[in-house]
Amino acid sequence: MEVLSTQQVLDLLTEGSELGARNLHVFGGEPFLRDDLEEVFEYAYDLNLMLSVATNGSRIEPKDFDWIKKYNLFLGITLHGPEEFHDSFCKREGSYEQAFQALKTAVKLNLNVGAITCVTKLNSKTYFTWMKSLVEVGVRTFFVIYFSPLGRGKQRTEYQMSNLEWNALLQTLKDYVLNSNLPVHVHFERSVIPKITFPLYFQRPPVIPCSLYTKSNCAIDANGDVYPCILYLRNPEFRLGNFKMNSLHEIWGKFNPKIMIEAVKRSDSCINCQYITLCNGGCPVYYLAGLDFRCDAKHIPLCPLFTELL
Repeated sequence: MEVLSTQQVLDLLTEGSELGARNLHVFGGEPFLRDDLEEVFEYAYDLNLMLSVATNGSRIEPKDFDWIKKYNLFLGITLHGPEEFHDSFCKREGSYEQAFQALKTAVKLNLNVGAITCVTKLNSKTYFTWMKSLVEVGVRTFFVIYFSPLGRGKQRTEYQMSNLEWNALLQTLKDYVLNSNLPVHVHFERSVIPKITFPLYFQRPPVIPCSLYTKSNCAIDANGDVYPCILYLRNPEFRLGNFKMNSLHEIWGKFNPKIMIEAVKRSDSCINCQYITLCNGGCPVYYLAGLDFRCDAKHIPLCPLFTELL
């Protein structure tokens, strides 16, 4: 893959800002493989964007912590669970220690840092105890991500937790945050809402709608391909164009959400469901046989980008 040059990335940021972008999140792969990352974030900082980066921690050098703090980045470090599991899952011995040391250094420097974990059937039983061990060394922010069978995940459907298992983890973490003597911030990907609680839930601020409806989320691949949401990344059905070929203004201006929404093939059971006006049919990327795979007799799917602070 031929990645965007530094100047192309800066031009992209300029156009994004002109189109109203407010946040920049850089992820991978591994972002710190780029040798221009500081320059990119310095430019984005001058554009008054809110900044964040997700990393496995293996490529962060001591000097990087200086500019991370200077530009007020949120530094998300991916850890899959306890050391033995993490190294086995990553198939690289020592990968946990690298990430853990980066996390501890960031905590010591009082950076805006947190641990990001995709919880699956493989690590769900150990997650809570392990999370508490990180709290003991000063980590205060956690992002708990739902495993979805996208990309390489299509070959690992056995990793996926059931809705009941996911909600049980949610309740465990809620109870912990409520009763903890320390301030702990857990951002939990809600994923589903039990139908029995749905009317009450929507008395709260509304859940973010699918970005197909709002044009509020733009994802750019390393090679310049443009998509209307991070979840559509590398899905040819949702590719809008390439920044090397056309400006972001042109690509985004031609993007017609209505056409893309109408192309989504929903089953009759989805179309005729009494809850469709609330969930809008769930996530188009998560459709299997015309239905969001998370939808069942007891649960309504939410936009996967909706993260609840417990």
